[in-house]
Formats: sequence, C-alpha cells, structure tokens
Amino acid sequence: MKVIFVVDNIEDLNKKINIVKAHFGENIHYVVKGNFVPLFATFNLPIDAVYVNNLAEVVHHLLLRFDVDDIVMCYASLNINNKLFDDFLKKIADKDKIVNIMPKYNAWERMCNGAYNIYVHSIFKANDSMASPKLQFLPLPFVNELLMSHFGNKLFEIDAEHVTTLYVEDKETNKSLKVKTGFNKNNLIPIIIALLITAALVVCLAFLKFHFLIIIVFICLYLADIILSIFYRCKLYFDARFLK
Repeated sequence: MKVIFVVDNIEDLNKKINIVKAHFGENIHYVVKGNFVPLFATFNLPIDAVYVNNLAEVVHHLLLRFDVDDIVMCYASLNINNKLFDDFLKKIADKDKIVNIMPKYNAWERMCNGAYNIYVHSIFKANDSMASPKLQFLPLPFVNELLMSHFGNKLFEIDAEHVTTLYVEDKETNKSLKVKTGFNKNNLIPIIIALLITAALVVCLAFLKFHFLIIIVFICLYLADIILSIFYRCKLYFDARFLK
C-alpha cells in the first residue's frame, strides 16, 4: 500500500506524518504545493513531486513511475487524528472496496451540492460523489482504471457495491474535510456585468419611451448573468475538488 501525502498545509506537519506512518507504514510519497516547498525542505523529507494548480495530473504522472498498488490519498490540511485513521482502517478491511470519507453537509450546502451536481452530470454524465478528496482509499484494480483514464476521476459516483463510506461527525474534522474554493478575481466579472446591465437599464428608462419589451430584455439579461455566474462557481468547485 502506498500513501500519497499531499502537503497543502504545514501546521502540525510532523505530528500528522507520524500518525500516517503509525497506521500505514513508511511507504509515503510527498506531493508538495509549490509555495510550501522551501518550508517543507526544512523537514528533511523527500519531495516526490511539486504541484501548483494541477494536483490530479501531477499525482497521475507520479503513480506511473511506480508499480501499481493500493493507494491512500491524504492531505496535510485534514484534521488528522488517531480516531479518524482507526475508523478508516476498519473500513479498508480486506482492501476490496473504495473507502470514501463523507463530510456532514448542512441544509444550505446540500442545496448547493444539488445544483452543482446538475452541472457535473450535464457535462460528464455522472455525479460527483461529494466525498472528501482529502482522505480516500483506492484499491489496486480501481487505481489501474484511473491510470488508464484520469486520476481526478476518483471522486465520481460509482456503483454502491464497490464503495464503502465513513461518515464523520466531529466538527473540526468535518470542517477540514470540505473543499474551499476561496476568492477568485474572476468572481467579480458577473458583478461588473450586473452593474453594466443596471446602468444600461437606467439610461434606457431615462432617454427612451417606456416599453414593456425593454423590461423583458433586461430581465433576460439579468437571468443570463445569474445563470452564467452559477455555472462559473460550479466550475471552480469542480476544479478544486477534482483537479487542484
């Protein structure tokens, strides 16, 4: 069994690595986020790969360098603790199923996830499992399939008989399991477009004779802006979960 340990956070790193080693052994490959490379180098641990915004691709190419084996994906930004890993190992058992960790989503998150999965299914004809990418067990046959397609596909929903799921209740662990997209300057584009539409509407109402058709046109423009904004947010979330 190989561990792919993604260093996307430095906090309590030694403690987390020791917990990983205690549960899964020493066969650990470190994939380090670019901005953490200088700090990680001070830990005197090998750097097997470096990524910026292309984690799935980097891991894919890293795995092609080795013999295929069962894989545990683990992120340093996860709230790693002994209880979580003890429960995780029990789920792995005889290594015949994928083990996903499912965060507890609140009502608002479930609603957003539903809209997001409409976007995912419309493009890929499959649903996002909504499991966390930060801790996952992938048995050898599934790893083989991923390496013949794309490693990022590991989060797509597959038949229930091939998957076992661990549900997490601990608040801190649950929070750390979720993917955050953060601020992107492109998020301002729909806001700017909405302001331009509003400015155009004001000008039209000021200088043109009021007509019901004008209102209909601008309502359509606002709706188009909202829909494009939702699609863009869904794309950002998909990229953060599957690729980055």
